[in-house]
Amino acid sequence: MTTFVRLVLLAPALLAVAASAQPTSLRQDSIPPLPDSLRLYGGTVATRIDLPDFPLPADALRLTLEEAVDLALARNPDVAVSALEGLRAANDVTRGNAGYLPTLDASAGLAGARSDVLFGSGGGGGAGDSTGTGGGGLRSSQSTALDAAVGLGYTVYDGGLRAATLRRLRAEARRFALLADADAEQLVLDVTATYLDAARQADLADAFAEAVAVSEDRLRIAQAEVRIGTAAEIDAALALADYNADRAALLQQQVLLEGARATLGGLLALPDPDAVVVTDTLALAPPADLGALADRAATENRRIRSLEAAELAAAEEVDAVRSEYRPTVRASAGLGLTVFDPGFLPPDFAPAVGPSLRYGLTASLPLFDGGERDRRLQNARIRVRQAELTTEGEAAFVRGRVARLAALARGYRALVDLESQNEAIARENVRVALAQLRLGFITPVDLRLVQLTLVDVRRRRVEAVYQARLAEAELRLLAGELLPGGSVLTPSILSTVDP
Repeated sequence: MTTFVRLVLLAPALLAVAASAQPTSLRQDSIPPLPDSLRLYGGTVATRIDLPDFPLPADALRLTLEEAVDLALARNPDVAVSALEGLRAANDVTRGNAGYLPTLDASAGLAGARSDVLFGSGGGGGAGDSTGTGGGGLRSSQSTALDAAVGLGYTVYDGGLRAATLRRLRAEARRFALLADADAEQLVLDVTATYLDAARQADLADAFAEAVAVSEDRLRIAQAEVRIGTAAEIDAALALADYNADRAALLQQQVLLEGARATLGGLLALPDPDAVVVTDTLALAPPADLGALADRAATENRRIRSLEAAELAAAEEVDAVRSEYRPTVRASAGLGLTVFDPGFLPPDFAPAVGPSLRYGLTASLPLFDGGERDRRLQNARIRVRQAELTTEGEAAFVRGRVARLAALARGYRALVDLESQNEAIARENVRVALAQLRLGFITPVDLRLVQLTLVDVRRRRVEAVYQARLAEAELRLLAGELLPGGSVLTPSILSTVDP
């Protein structure tokens, strides 16, 4: 009898729903609107509790992922610090810094001297007595000398120290350039992950907003049935509780979305981190060539290449220490000018000027230094082995990471296809369940289960898309392909430091 009464009383509304139903909407607009309050259990209960809004700033930046990456690379201070370190290392790569160029020095000096000599006394004064007394004498002499010289020196042979130093400086410049690009590439991955997370949170917010709309329709149906006497107040109370639960879940999701947007704004170094909006949707791009990315990761990974450059620098340090066992030959030449005056701090200036030419060739060979060269050579070899082990460890980590990410990318892409089909089915199930609830064919509990299934499948699909895109982005990072344009510093620095 109850089902028959429901069919009779709700038939006009059902006809209107059937005529106006749209395949992209779950709303039941023909149901009486939801009032601001309901009469439940002898009291009045508010149906629309005010929730906080999250308005966007008027000057909020609306950015695509590509625009966000470009902005981060231009504004992030950590990337700028790494780039300056690379430029500093490149500035050190000069032949002068390695010791190839001669040295030219200028010097000048002024010296004055005065000496008094006491000589022995005689029987009386004489012509040699400068004091005019007969008891001895004091003889004074004085002079002033001004010396200026220009000297040129050049190391003819140093046992290979200069060549090893220059090669080490070039290896260090390559290492810092690759590290700067690796830091920039890591920032691109961080921005990509944060941007995709903001898009993910926005999609999940849409899923919860859709759940709120379904719960509101259920509450409107329950309120209409209570009003005509075909349902009890408990049905409306349960519908209101589920409606509030969905609104609470939506609010929590909006908070997560605001946090993701603020994190993105921080990476972009914006004055107002909240003033950014993602415009790209969380959609899959065409699948990447996972095999090619794995091959490139073995040869083009920037951190591995920087560690290989560190190996070269350590090996050159060994050669530099070995050069200390060999002799050093240095040539020098200079031109000097000496001005001599027999007076002291003249005004009586009667100088004698004498130019001079100086030249020489010096050879030196350290014979004994207490074992210091042996110690430094041993430590240099230890650093080479440390660098090799570090490179091997990083290469092993990259190989394992690439294999894991490739499996994740394949698995999550397959999961996206499956969950997309599940979502389409679940959405249609909700649409049918709403109509069946109005006809009395199912209970509110049945509708709730169908509704939660849709929320859950949407969450799973969004998470699968996010994880697939994140895995492919990290694969591109490991393969050295994530930076826009390929590189920020490496080509420009290598063009200046390589012979």
